[in-house]
Amino acid sequence: MQKDTQNELLNQQEQSTEIPNSHTLFGSIMKETLIPQNLEVESSYEIGKGPPKLDVLIIRRKGDWWTDEQLEFLPDGIRQKQCKYVILELKYTESINQIAIFQTLGYLGYYVSLKRINIDDACTFLVSAKTPSIETLSKLNFEKTYIKGVFEPKVRVLKPLSLVSLNDLSEERYNLWIKLFSSKKKQKLSALQKILALDLKKISQELIMTVFKIIAFWLKTGEISMQQIEKQVSRIEVDDLAEDAAVLFFTLVKPECWVNRLKPEDIIPQFKPKDVIPQFKPEDLLKELDVDTIEKYLDKLKKQKKLKSLKKGNADNP
Repeated sequence: MQKDTQNELLNQQEQSTEIPNSHTLFGSIMKETLIPQNLEVESSYEIGKGPPKLDVLIIRRKGDWWTDEQLEFLPDGIRQKQCKYVILELKYTESINQIAIFQTLGYLGYYVSLKRINIDDACTFLVSAKTPSIETLSKLNFEKTYIKGVFEPKVRVLKPLSLVSLNDLSEERYNLWIKLFSSKKKQKLSALQKILALDLKKISQELIMTVFKIIAFWLKTGEISMQQIEKQVSRIEVDDLAEDAAVLFFTLVKPECWVNRLKPEDIIPQFKPKDVIPQFKPEDLLKELDVDTIEKYLDKLKKQKKLKSLKKGNADNP
């Protein structure tokens, strides 16, 4: 990423005052990751000529199979299925219950009917920020699968629907973006940490800005504090942190968060002695030296002063 692009991102963040809600941000992160991979993504769908709209995320694939490029960003649950039409319903603050199941299946029914598509070409996912309890899963007739964080129904009538628990998804790269919406702080921060360590030169500026909007959303809602973000990000090894992420993250994180984890030998060589010495009291500098070193240096100064004086005298008396 070029310097002018970095400056543009910083300016955009400073000028942005409106903080979207969780559903808007969820739609944005999916659009910015999937649309560049030749997938159609829509964050709402009109039931008729006007309101109401389906407040869901719809992913449409043109080809018969997911491509390798698409699989790099498709999260678990979706990537294992070959549906051409995928409907996602996010539950960010609500818990999963029977009403949520019926509601999500209703969205699927509406969409299939409106688009006049084969039900076998569509599937839907109830994406939960919270982890459903074993009791809830049993009551709703869902069970674990071999994929961590993905649950499938035991009864055939619910088969088009899958449950995804964001807290429980693995931290594979393709899950990181969606895990920013997990309910657990540890999961959010760990995903953020890993995203900032990616090669951001290969990621669009719009996607990067969406991540920063999500951070702003966390701060506004009080879900996570800046101190917690600073602490988590400070665990990234310097060599692992993408240069672009460092430049951008300095707009949010206090400089001491980074400086405190550097060794003196990493910092001091970047400055000249004349810039460093004034930061210390003379007695603090001298007490770190032994007497012999001090005396030798004083003798050297005296000899230099005497030599300088002799040269000046010779110049005055040719």
